[in-house]
Amino acid sequence: MADSFLSFSGTGGGAAGTVYTVPTASLVTDPPIPPTTTLVKSIRLSNATGGAVATIVSVTDYSASTDINLINNSVADSEEIELLTQPIVLEQQDTIKITGVGVKILISLMEIS
Repeated sequence: MADSFLSFSGTGGGAAGTVYTVPTASLVTDPPIPPTTTLVKSIRLSNATGGAVATIVSVTDYSASTDINLINNSVADSEEIELLTQPIVLEQQDTIKITGVGVKILISLMEIS
């Protein structure tokens, strides 16, 4: 097994944009992509747009075809928010998405493969 510590960042828009997707296993590609589980340690939001922004951060559980909102609220100007109090586990093809024009997101995680 290999552990990789990674971070992903992005900026919200008017529609949900995917910031991170757990890799899908494929042993026939070159190089092969092993099965991966992800532990998400931190999801931070910051707003420097000059006004409050309606923001949604969601996790899509691919295997259950379910979206889970981590936040569905207004983020005030100059506000920084940590969304997680405990790590969350994601499986292959699960995604993290953000909606909220101008809101920045930083995700810190560990991929285990």
